Amino acid sequence: MMTNTKFIWLFVFCLMTMQLWGQSDTTKTQGEVLSGEIVIEKDKKITLPQADKIYLRSNPMTLSNGPLNQTFKAFEPSMVWPEYKSDVPFQKFNEQYPISEYQNYVRFGYGNYKSWLLESGIFHSFGAWKTGASINYETFKTGPVNDENSGNSAGSIQISSNYHANSLTINTQIEFKRSRFNYYGNTDRINTGFNPNAVDDGVINEFKVGIGASFDKNDLKWTFKPSFSQLNHAIDPSNEQNKETSIAVISGLNYLLKDELSAGLGIDFYSGKYDGGITYSRSLLNLKPWISYELNNLNVKAGFTISTNSVGSNTQTGFYPNVNADLSLSENWTLFGVLSGGQKWNSLGNILEGNEFLDDSLAILNIETNFSFGGGIKGKPLSTVLLESSITYSSLNGLPFFTPSPGDSTKYTLSYDTDNINLTKLKASASYMPGTTSLYRASIELNAYSVESLDRAWHQPTFVFKAFTSHNIQEKLILSSHLTSMGGIRAPANVDFGYVNLKAFIDMGVGVKYLISQRASAFIDVNNLLNNEYERYLGYPTRGLAFKIGAQYRF
Repeated sequence: MMTNTKFIWLFVFCLMTMQLWGQSDTTKTQGEVLSGEIVIEKDKKITLPQADKIYLRSNPMTLSNGPLNQTFKAFEPSMVWPEYKSDVPFQKFNEQYPISEYQNYVRFGYGNYKSWLLESGIFHSFGAWKTGASINYETFKTGPVNDENSGNSAGSIQISSNYHANSLTINTQIEFKRSRFNYYGNTDRINTGFNPNAVDDGVINEFKVGIGASFDKNDLKWTFKPSFSQLNHAIDPSNEQNKETSIAVISGLNYLLKDELSAGLGIDFYSGKYDGGITYSRSLLNLKPWISYELNNLNVKAGFTISTNSVGSNTQTGFYPNVNADLSLSENWTLFGVLSGGQKWNSLGNILEGNEFLDDSLAILNIETNFSFGGGIKGKPLSTVLLESSITYSSLNGLPFFTPSPGDSTKYTLSYDTDNINLTKLKASASYMPGTTSLYRASIELNAYSVESLDRAWHQPTFVFKAFTSHNIQEKLILSSHLTSMGGIRAPANVDFGYVNLKAFIDMGVGVKYLISQRASAFIDVNNLLNNEYERYLGYPTRGLAFKIGAQYRF
């Protein structure tokens, strides 16, 4: 049996040999980058026509620089194991300090790039009520391009409470997040009005409030979760670019008819208004009735989804299947399959989490899955090993891609394919836990896109590999390491309307945490050990090697 180190490097080797899993391109007119714009008028449909905008020419770029806008945090040794249907319990990782006793904490640290970190959390119980509040602030004064012109910061305040008595649970949460960053990209390009020494300052303010209630007694379960959010994305100090206000109500009802037969209904409703160069309203209503039946080793959950989607004055209703099946081959192995579809709410906040360097006048659409079909197997060949693999084929509409904004190449806009997008996804993961103080996990995801009117599936990776390991040594020293590799990313080039293959990258990190006592600990964390200033989005290099040293105290 190979060693743990060889196990991880074998995954890396397999990853590098799988780059032939590229993006399938069925475009009939090569070399023309298509974009989309939204046109909203009273009593007219929203359309996404092919744009005739021309990208600004630039000097050829080198690919030695590149970005993944990363959030640097102390890497806590924790693991969420995949759901697994088995009567054999899987052991849990033990950090060897009583979290239940010392939940209040404060953490602080400092690193290169003039980086400060401050976190704190306070938790208290009042009988059936449990309350908590936390703050998080991290800033990088400098970055990979022109020092302070590529710095960023992020902070948040969260207040929450939980009430649980008898069969009723009530949760409330209020959160405010604020981040600042610079549009520092594309310094080697010709861009009207762009000064790399005085770049635009971006700011994102987001406020969320939500309350949820759930009831679970005997054969009846129900949930009801309304929420409200408001997000402002602006060029500091006063030029508001994008703004979205939205509400959501997630509800569900489950009822056990017999020991092997259950039925239920899910109702999801979303409504939002976008304002940023253009203004329009959207809404989405999903009705999801289902019935579940279990016979011997087979469990089937069958139903359908009715989605009513509205953008401006255009309303569309769709009907989609929703079937899941699990077949237990033994107590350690399970086959599973899925045939599903529906529409998923896509918000401005979701998009900014993927790429914050956005322009205004965005066409935000819900993502429609016409159908998704696939299956896989998961199992436990050994008491210490979990394996899972799956393959799915999906037909999608409204999937956004990031392309440079024609008016300002330091910013990105959203582009859509005018036809269905076909996506084949292969996933595999392995988890190994030889004892309660060590764990290993690795996963790989391969994606093959087929697009029609777009030249490529812009800025979408064809493979993503992740690995993580953590070890608790003699109840005092916790060592952890993580690796992320991504590749097959293509971006529109501003030269000759072609495309650029962004160089595949590997980001490795390590963490050391020493438990001075049950209350106090010190940590050292290092990201991007290979010091590669790689690109996740064209024109935006990420930071090189970044480290942080700090301490934490629980009370």
